[in-house]
Amino acid sequence: MGIAFGALYFFGKGKLNKVVVGIGLTALVFIDLIGVDLRYLNHEKYVAKEEFDQYFVPTPEDAEIKKDTGYYRVYNASDGSPFALSGATSRTSYLHNNIGGYHPAKLALYNDLLSEIGKGNMAVLNMLNTKYIILSNPQTGKPFLRPNPEALGHAWFVSAIRYVNNADEEMKALDPFNPRDTAVADKREQSKLIYAPQKDSTAKITLIEHRNDVISYRSSATSNGIGVFSEIYFPHGWKATIDGKETPIARVDYVLRALSIPAGEHTIEFRFEPESFVIGDRISLIVGVISILILLYGAFVFGRKYQRENAQVAKK
Repeated sequence: MGIAFGALYFFGKGKLNKVVVGIGLTALVFIDLIGVDLRYLNHEKYVAKEEFDQYFVPTPEDAEIKKDTGYYRVYNASDGSPFALSGATSRTSYLHNNIGGYHPAKLALYNDLLSEIGKGNMAVLNMLNTKYIILSNPQTGKPFLRPNPEALGHAWFVSAIRYVNNADEEMKALDPFNPRDTAVADKREQSKLIYAPQKDSTAKITLIEHRNDVISYRSSATSNGIGVFSEIYFPHGWKATIDGKETPIARVDYVLRALSIPAGEHTIEFRFEPESFVIGDRISLIVGVISILILLYGAFVFGRKYQRENAQVAKK
């Protein structure tokens, strides 16, 4: 920084010409960038392509899971903690929907739940739609696959709701409990759950589409009820509609979403549209339109000026 200011100072005094100053400043910027880059990308952190790629080669367990083309999650504890960064967890995140996520940074709400998963709480794994579990054989140290037939799927209707006073009680209520039949909810969510849960053996919710920002389902039930969705509750951007009409999303089972769903067949959609994105998108559109209009106006003015100049030349 001092060298740059010095060069500009002597340039201002007329003791250095602009070519020398320009080359010098460019060299300084280049040298500075190399120093910053080497903090993150250097010989110590370089990994050969072959070594890097081996983390993403499917194991026999992964190949077996891949035969299932449905939507589910995978819990991989074959290499220690399923939530710590390792070759096993990286591969699981790359090939499957990993229960541990794909990044060390997680929503605080979900991070709280990891303690229950760490205890081996199968009810929590079931409600998170954990259909496959990869463990390490204690005798051989090799991974083995354990399918979980109790996984609850992407969504289901419950026949009861247990209300508790606060989030702490809600967490404690997850062990033991049966998420298939009962949802646990904070009393503050009660206003969003307007229907009383009903026992309906024919009621079902079918996943239609699952994308990063749009998830759609079709529900079918003979009576009004409460549907629980195996998706993490996040109120800052996610909106839910039933047949195109917005409906409030309740938080149940500490981290999951729930909706009050009327009887009959309905199309349900979750869409991620944070207010900041919508406002920014509109501002970008307005600025884009204004920019185009300015360019068109500039082209029009330039054209008129060009025509007048040509007309004056022709008169001469």
